[in-house]
Amino acid sequence: MIKKEMLCVLGRQDIPVIQEQPDFIVDLLQTNILMFGSAMSGKTNLLKLLVTILHKQYRETDEQIFILDFGGALAEFENLPLVAAYFDNANEEYVKRVFKLVEDRLKENITELKGKNYISVNSEQPIHTTLLIDNVNAFIDEPRYSMYQEKLAKLCRDGLSKGITIVMTASSTKGLGSYMNSFKQKIALEMPAESYTDIFNHKVIPVGNNPGHGYANVTVIPKNIKATFPIQNAYELQLNLADSITKPEFYENAYRVFGNRSVKKYKRFPETLTESEFYRFAENVTYEGNTAYIGLDYTECKPYGINYESTKVISIYGKKEFGKTNLLHRLIKPLMDDGMYHFVFFDDGREQLKDIYDKLSKNSRSVYIQGYEETVIKTKTGAENIVKLSPIQLFVKHIHEYYMDMSGIRRMSNLVLNDIFGSGVSINSFAGENIRTNTVFVLQSKFLYVNSPAAKIFMEIILPSLAARAEENNWIFIFSDVKNISDGDNRDNFNSCIETAFLLDNIAEFVSERGQKSVFGNMDVKSLKEEYAKCEIGDGYVYSIEKDDLKKLKIIKEEV
Repeated sequence: MIKKEMLCVLGRQDIPVIQEQPDFIVDLLQTNILMFGSAMSGKTNLLKLLVTILHKQYRETDEQIFILDFGGALAEFENLPLVAAYFDNANEEYVKRVFKLVEDRLKENITELKGKNYISVNSEQPIHTTLLIDNVNAFIDEPRYSMYQEKLAKLCRDGLSKGITIVMTASSTKGLGSYMNSFKQKIALEMPAESYTDIFNHKVIPVGNNPGHGYANVTVIPKNIKATFPIQNAYELQLNLADSITKPEFYENAYRVFGNRSVKKYKRFPETLTESEFYRFAENVTYEGNTAYIGLDYTECKPYGINYESTKVISIYGKKEFGKTNLLHRLIKPLMDDGMYHFVFFDDGREQLKDIYDKLSKNSRSVYIQGYEETVIKTKTGAENIVKLSPIQLFVKHIHEYYMDMSGIRRMSNLVLNDIFGSGVSINSFAGENIRTNTVFVLQSKFLYVNSPAAKIFMEIILPSLAARAEENNWIFIFSDVKNISDGDNRDNFNSCIETAFLLDNIAEFVSERGQKSVFGNMDVKSLKEEYAKCEIGDGYVYSIEKDDLKKLKIIKEEV
């Protein structure tokens, strides 16, 4: 449907200069709406009225509504057919998410309209978008939302001509001076006398405690009014009473009209995303085999998973107690259930992989390496010596024996095995005869990241060689708690092998602190602060290095 106007009758006005009491009408294609009023003066009634009118006059192909509720009175709107998203201010990420979605809609509309205004096109228009913000003062006064204020100002300035209307309620004019010029339609209910002057630039008689009663200028002249009058003046207004959205008959009528149809929904996630909740949000999604589903993409509300056909080297960064072990469980769960994989756990004194290994301990296909251990090492002369090997020596020995024969690999002029175990050793390898495929390496040892000769050889020689063979042999490497790597060459070698990285931390702060010392190091701190809210427990980021694609996720809480 081509829309040249979107008229909403919101009440009646008294215009003494022409001795008329016409309908109070707004055209959502011609004006944004800014409404002021004290508590209990009727601001919420106006929003309800507007929402119910839109549901009566338009369908899901014509209109979508986004709601940011800083007043806490609009939760009942969430499930209405035209409401694409309802979010309160409990989680900063949702505020960011709404601005991201509406900004993207503005960019898409600009492209689709090809430089024309929304009402100027005679061909198919993009869906119209209404953004409702209740109690915008709370938004402006909250320091954590300061980075979104310019985004709001841009939407107020540029959105209207491209099919995006902003409707805001406020309790005072404080902090709104820079926004006022973007709102042709202003409404003021009960307010202090001086506030009316700030809003309309002239004095009016305060309305007192009379809910729904106030003042408004005129932006749409009713067709039956022939006389002229100053439309920017404030005229007395009585708002209509909104239909009760809480009454069953309202929903019954909506379901009758809309059926099962609605706009695309962007839902709030539960504080803890269980697996059953994940599948409820991800209904009608086709799931791929050999994929570990991690959680839901915050912006698109779509399932996110790691497909092990294409991803072989994964790293996990994050704060303590932020869910790294839970994420590891999600990553390896389908591999454990598969039954065809070997597992090699390389742990350290923290023994944080022990519980997972114990679940597989009856499976002879799992190996656990974590401490110093005495073992027999042969010399080249055939003599057997009992030596105490460090965890990283044991790990390299296991790789040499079953996965990659390192007998002839040199680093500079020295053999790698001699550099790690000492000269004159002879360690047999079975990898050349019967290489082990289908193996998951879970690497959580801090010994990998210290500045030692063995760690340096691993990062410089062994890991790149293993990663190069990973796809051919179906090897999967998960570095489950990446530490800071002080040696620049080691760090570069490690980063070059990673294909997908997870971060369970506030990304802007993490990048600011680590700089170039991680796979996230090339990102711009300022843009990260603007685009991503702080992480709540259960949140995380995933970065596809090859695609240069960063997403924020609500991660599934593994049920123990």
